Amino acid sequence: MSFRLDTVSRRVAFAVVVSLLLHSLVLWGPNIRLPDFSPALPQLTARLEALPSAPARSKPKRKTRPAAKQIEPAPAPEPKPETLPQAIIPAASTPVAASEPAVASAPVETGTLATDAEKPTDRPPLPMHARLTFAINKGTSSFRIGEAIHTLDIDDGRYVLQATTSTVGIARLFKSYELDQYSSGRYGKGGLQPELFAEERKERLGKQRNAVEFDHTGQRAHFSNGKDVVLPPETQDILSVMYQFPPLAHTEVAAVSVCNGKKIEHYQFGVTVDETIDTPLGKLLTVHLHKMHAANEEGLDIWLAREYRLFPVKLRFTEKNGEVSGEAVITDIRVSEEEGVRKDVVN
Repeated sequence: MSFRLDTVSRRVAFAVVVSLLLHSLVLWGPNIRLPDFSPALPQLTARLEALPSAPARSKPKRKTRPAAKQIEPAPAPEPKPETLPQAIIPAASTPVAASEPAVASAPVETGTLATDAEKPTDRPPLPMHARLTFAINKGTSSFRIGEAIHTLDIDDGRYVLQATTSTVGIARLFKSYELDQYSSGRYGKGGLQPELFAEERKERLGKQRNAVEFDHTGQRAHFSNGKDVVLPPETQDILSVMYQFPPLAHTEVAAVSVCNGKKIEHYQFGVTVDETIDTPLGKLLTVHLHKMHAANEEGLDIWLAREYRLFPVKLRFTEKNGEVSGEAVITDIRVSEEEGVRKDVVN
């Protein structure tokens, strides 16, 4: 009899323990954070990019070329004037004559300088993986109402750029908002060339989605609403343009065609080089781009960090009435770069 009571007691005790465990999982289970096995990206080391001023430094080197030409005709005034132009032309392609090293080296430098002059604002190469975190503040204050996370992945000449913006904290209690943006396409020596852009807005009233496909061969843009328009050369979407801006060196105005998923607009940005701004990462030397717009149009300002590969580090949004609606300020930058030869840049 005692054995039976002991068995029943143990069964009851076991049931109570199991019940307590189940209730604990229900109550505290959602707060348990599972370990994240995704590789953590290291922080990007600050390094000043001398991009805007690099072409200016290369110009004085061209003055050394006439000196090489003046020295060569001196030994033989009769045959050399005819042979010199013929020797310079083949040397500019790739062959180098062993008997005339001075003449051969000058055209090689000239070719390099010409290439730099044609592309004076090549951006620093983008990393294989990057993650940028922004704090979204109301107006120009430090009152945080949201967060934006940008992720970039490049592999074998292709890129995927994603951005998620959502309200946080007290602001989320009053307005639940989330914006997901997606941009993908080719990545080569010329930078990003978007082929698809899509965005989805999620609010309490519902969802709104827009998408566009870029046909660079046919020079057409195909929108999800059925609209089909001409695709201007080097058009960027509203997300990729922050990582693929037009030439900025030695110019006060930069023009670019931008697609927001609904239409293609032509923007002109005023360029201010070497503007220092305060961020949670400290003082940053930036290139400030100010969208030139009419009084009744929305405004946009973008700051690109010269110390961080010209990544966007601050955005300012202005309403049609001229009031600043909000700012996005960088709080963290993390990148990962594969070792060895870069496969994402097409030479």
